[in-house]
Amino acid sequence: MFQTEPIIYLQSLGTQWFTFLMILITTMGSSSFLVAIIVIAIFGVDFKKGFLLFQLLLWTGLVTEILKILVAFPRPDFVDNRVFNLEFGIKNTSSFSGNGSKGIFPLLDKPILKLFRLQEAFTLSPFGFPSGHVALTTALWGGIATVFNNRIIRILTPFVIVSMAFSRVYLGRHFIEDVIGGAIVGLIFLVVFTYFLKSSLKDDFFKKESFELAFRHQNLIFYFFMFVIPIISIALSLVSADVAGLFLGTNVSYLLIIRKGIPDDTGSATQRAVRVFIALLLLGVSSLIFDILFKTAGTTNYLQFTLIGFLKTFIPASTIWASVAVCTKLDLYRRDKGNL
Repeated sequence: MFQTEPIIYLQSLGTQWFTFLMILITTMGSSSFLVAIIVIAIFGVDFKKGFLLFQLLLWTGLVTEILKILVAFPRPDFVDNRVFNLEFGIKNTSSFSGNGSKGIFPLLDKPILKLFRLQEAFTLSPFGFPSGHVALTTALWGGIATVFNNRIIRILTPFVIVSMAFSRVYLGRHFIEDVIGGAIVGLIFLVVFTYFLKSSLKDDFFKKESFELAFRHQNLIFYFFMFVIPIISIALSLVSADVAGLFLGTNVSYLLIIRKGIPDDTGSATQRAVRVFIALLLLGVSSLIFDILFKTAGTTNYLQFTLIGFLKTFIPASTIWASVAVCTKLDLYRRDKGNL
């Protein structure tokens, strides 16, 4: 499954228009696209269901990131310079040629892995297994079909997942094994998510008392999973700073929101559209400002680099709370303490 020949064959058949189509499909697994979908779901459709989907994506992304770092397998263009990175149009400068696995089941050669792990810190987005795009796409579309009980989305989900997996292989970003691994990770979290929706914890998640500083079992569970685990993960260097920032920023926002009461979802189509616009605006502006600010400031050491990476996602994620506050102030929301 870690062979490069299937990738090279697919790329040899490609055309400029087909490559453009594959890039469009693969964009559906990017963080920008996923966040936009979640914002629309939270502020335009159903706050509670949208936020549950966000938690599903956060956990899928967090564990995928941990697996990438623990497994530390390279992408196809590292082991074979005949593979093109069609997603970014980057010229392949690898010194290896034809060094993928020689069969369906063997792993990559140990010398290749050893060399890659020695220099992976100097490579942009180096890790291949499992595919984050496929894992998140599986979780998102399966989660939407589950939480909204939508038959059409349920029918489309397998086609979207297969299309995403194919695009990642064709563009030279993943081995076949990578996309299979990503689909498995996404399916595992989808199963866990389904059981969560059927449990009493789902209702507890939207109760203010569940997030009070009290030694109740549901309070300890939520605080442990939403705050302790990501902090431990970043302390052990199991996730990147930006992933931890997004995770913690989102959950801090939720903590601030639920203490004042979950907003309800009443409102006209215009009000819903305005809520989505405000949320996307605050998210985009905050991301742009801090990106410019941190680029101007520069970095001098690894600790500062990590802190900047954390804040660049933590602060935009916190705009979820700011968006709810602004929308409530503008009478685009009312407060509702009911359950999902």
